[in-house]
Order: sequence, then C-alpha cells, then structure tokens
Amino acid sequence: MLFKKIEKAEVTRPRTHIPRKHLSRRARALEKFIVEEIEIGDVQSPVTPPPVQHKQQFVWWVGMKAMAACLGLWLLLFTASLFARSIWPVDETRVLGVAWEMWTHNEIVLPSLNGELYARHPPLMTWLIHIGWTFLGINEWWPRLVPALFALASLFVIGRLARLLWRENREIGRYAPLVLMGMPLWAIYTTLALPDMLLVFFTLLGWWAVLIMWRHRDMRAFLLLGIALGLGTLAHGMAVYLYVLPVALLAPMWVEGNTPIVWKYWYIDIGKAALLGSALLALWLVPAALQGGLNYALAWITESLVSARLDWLPSAQPWWWYLAWLPIIFLPWSIWPLLWTRLWHIRREPLSVGMAFCLICGLSTLAVLSLIEVKQPPFLLPLLPIAALMISHLLMDDSVADIGQDNPLNGMILPIVVLGGTLAVLPRLPRVELLPEAMWTLSPFLGVGIVIAGIALAWIPARELPRRVQDIVIASALLVVFGILGAGLKYDADYRFDEGIRLLASAQAQQRPVAHVGDYAGEFQFSGRLSAPLPIIEPAEAEYWLMTHTDGLLVSYDHVWRSTGRETMRPVFESPYRGQTLRVWRVSAPASLIPQP
Repeated sequence: MLFKKIEKAEVTRPRTHIPRKHLSRRARALEKFIVEEIEIGDVQSPVTPPPVQHKQQFVWWVGMKAMAACLGLWLLLFTASLFARSIWPVDETRVLGVAWEMWTHNEIVLPSLNGELYARHPPLMTWLIHIGWTFLGINEWWPRLVPALFALASLFVIGRLARLLWRENREIGRYAPLVLMGMPLWAIYTTLALPDMLLVFFTLLGWWAVLIMWRHRDMRAFLLLGIALGLGTLAHGMAVYLYVLPVALLAPMWVEGNTPIVWKYWYIDIGKAALLGSALLALWLVPAALQGGLNYALAWITESLVSARLDWLPSAQPWWWYLAWLPIIFLPWSIWPLLWTRLWHIRREPLSVGMAFCLICGLSTLAVLSLIEVKQPPFLLPLLPIAALMISHLLMDDSVADIGQDNPLNGMILPIVVLGGTLAVLPRLPRVELLPEAMWTLSPFLGVGIVIAGIALAWIPARELPRRVQDIVIASALLVVFGILGAGLKYDADYRFDEGIRLLASAQAQQRPVAHVGDYAGEFQFSGRLSAPLPIIEPAEAEYWLMTHTDGLLVSYDHVWRSTGRETMRPVFESPYRGQTLRVWRVSAPASLIPQP
C-alpha cells in the first residue's frame, strides 16, 4: 500500500525538486527505507543474463568459418584454372602480349601490341605484371594471379561496406563475401588474366570512401576517393567514374543520420577527389601524350570507356540488354524463392540506409551503362558486390528473419525441379540463337535425373539459414570448378599452338621473315616469346609475299586464305586452332617463277 500511495502521489503531484536539507526527519527515514528495500530485492532476485550472450560467445567462430570458406573457394578456383588450361585467346593473350612487348622494349609508358600503339590497354596491370616478372622471372601464372588477388581483396572491402551500412548487424558483413563467391560470373572472372577485377576493387574502394565521408563525417576520406578514382582509371580506364560518382552525387537520396551534412562541402570534397584522380592519371597520360602524340591520349580516353569489350560477343546492343542479363549474372540467388518472398514482404516498408544506398548505386549505374552503345557482361561485374550486399541483408537481417523460413516452397527444390523439367523438354523446343547449340543435344534423361534429385531434396530436413547459404555457395563454386576442369580438358588443346609457335620463334631467331594473313591480335607474342611483331598481309597479297620471301613463313587461318594449288607453296605445319585450321606456309622457288605485283 505504501508503494501504491507513493506512485499515486508521483502521478498526481507535479515533479518539483526539493532540497534534501528541507526534508523532515520522517521523510528522510522513509527514503532510506525504500532504498534499502530496493537493494535487498536486487540481491535476492538476480537478473538472469539473456540467452543471447551465450550465443555471442561463438560469433567469432562463425565469422572465421565464413572467411575460411571464402579463402578456400578462392584458392580452389585459381588452382583449377591454373592447372586445367593455358591463357586463351584473344582477350587473355592480348593482355599478356602487350605486357611482353613493353617488357622486351623496356617500355613503361606506352602500351603497344604487335608493334603499334594500343589505346585500349590501361597500364596499371602491365606494371604489376612487370613487377612480378622482375622478382619471379618470366612466367604465365603471375599475370593470372594479379587479378585473382584483387578479387580476394574485394571480398575484404565488401565486408567493410556492409559494416558501415548496417552497423547493428555484423552478420551481413560476414556473409556478403560468401554470397559474392557463390555467383558464377564472379568466380569465373576471378580466374581470368584480365583487368576487370582491378576495376571492381577500386570501385569498391571508392564506395568505401563515400561511406566513410557519410558515416564518420571525415572529409579527409576524399583522399581515399581520389586515389580510388585515379588508380581505377589507370587500371581500367575512365569507366570507374561511371560506377563511383553517381551514388556520390545522389547522396541526398540515401543519406540519413542525426548529424546533418553540409552539402556544399560534400560536393566540394567530391570535386577535390575527382581532381586528385585526374592528377594521378595525368602522371602517366601526359608523358604518354608527349611520346605517342595528343591523338593517342585522346583515343585512350575515349577507348578506355569500352575497353572491356569481348571479341566473342557483339558490341552494339539495345538499351534493355543489361536487364535481360541480370537474372543470369545473379545466379544462383536470382532463382531462390526465399529472397523474392522477403523482398515482396518489405516492398512497402521504409528502406534502410543500406538498402537505399545499394538501390541508388545499382540503378544509377545501370541507367548510365544502358546509355552507352557498347554493352558487355564484364561491365556488370562491379554491380555484383552491390547485389551481394542486398542479398545478405535479406538473408541475415533480424527484421525479416521469420519471413518464409519454414515454407518448403521457398527452398531451392522448386528451381531445381523447374530446371530439370526444362532440360528434359528442351530438345523438342525451337532453337534459340543466343543459347549454345549443345544444349539441344543433351539427353532428356539428364533433366529427368535433375528432377528426381530435386524431389529427393524435399525429404531432407531443412537446415539453418546460414548453413543453407554455405551449401549453395559451395555447390555453385564447385560447379564452376568442374566447368573449368571440363572446359580445360576438352578445349585447351584447341586453344594451343605450341609446336607452330616454336616454329615461328625459331624462324625469328634465325632472322627469317614471318608474317600473318588477316587480323592478328597478338595471340602468339607472349606464348612464343616473339622478339618482333608480325606484319599483317592482306589475303590478296599472300602468294606474292611468299614468292618474294622464299625463306619466310606465313601464318593463315583456313577461312581467311589458303594456297590456290601452287606446287611451290606448301604448309609446313597445320593444326586445329579456335575452331579453325591454322597453317604455317613456306615456299621455295627460283627467281624466274616469282610473279610480279
């Protein structure tokens, strides 16, 4: 009753401060009695620690397992690629061809390919290759390890991005790298000797700097942003600005916080970062312009925006082409019903700052890329970490932890059954030009087997969500590993020209002329350690060149040029190469038989 009267009095009377010296002796005794009762109650009824504290003791172990899984899968992918195949034309051989020509000519400024200035090749990866060759000797594995190391470093940076975006949930930062490793496109490009992973790393570094500017109000982060822009430009051209600047300029659409941002200084710092990046680029581009001319510098700036084009895909595509590729590059997560269920659940809820950042970043970049006529899948590589952050948020955020968790239709069973059914009926469907022809030659029993496997999965008890994520990632990465091993076993011999390359290298060592009929992208420069470029001969001039260079060798593809039947012309070597027949020709004829041009 006493406590009820006191509470009622506190509710009815206004809270006014009364100095302790004005309290009566009875009031002070009453206050002392209440304090002692509260202290005794606390001793007799200790508060039981929440069960979460016991669970948090093992959080470090969960993080270590995720890191160990990422490192193990990365090592497995790189090792499989290194031993299953050689460098393949024309994209990988072009990169190593440029590096080899700059190495043989002691050139560090102007990239060249087959003796001509090459405006589509940024210099940073070549410099890194030269550093490795200086200490490790001339080899093929170091140029392939360089982009793989940048891919590994990107896994660390994406974890830092997640911790800045979702500070209250560290699980997102732990699983975002693992989710990224589970994407086949990311896993494949980790094993390629191309500069694309360098672009991804410096793009993530730029986003990291932008988030530091927002989260910590540290405007010195513009130095990190400028370094990311400058080195990203040297690594892959001006394309890095297309990925980093839109989300920085659109910061008012995703920034939130108690401390307001003075946007004037925000944009001033972005401008200073852009100037710093331009200054870093100028350290190389100005000497390059002085040596190669102003036209070379201008050509490099324009060509570097589309330097990731691949020769096996058409460059010009419609504006919606990237939208059609998104479900493919986000596999296997794009076919997991659980993610779509949770995404549908939060569609009307206020977006967190992390999701807002990812959406603004992804949509703005996608819109800018869609305006460029040249469209290629590698352009979407920097968006994969953004997708991994969003997927990790949908999987690990506490606000959606109970959404669709126990529904069996939200597992991977349904997608597997649909995939198997599609493969089973695919041979009877009309052919689609965009898909490989081999898909229509598959046995229907393969699809039936996949359907049976999917149905069998329904009888296996569902595991916890983190374990399910790890299973999907490991299965996806192993499929890529098996694909690399299978492709290397089946196609590597078709992409090798070892005996013919040795023949060309021997001829150059003997000061004998060697030429190439038709287009040549430096496929043999590094593999043959050729000391001189190969002159390009038009098909109509091939016979005349052979007759006027009786001790020379002429390389030609069967579909480009072949001898019309002259007895004096014969191939000294021929081999299948890239789906064609590659021949090395020579001639021995008296001067009287040499035709006049």
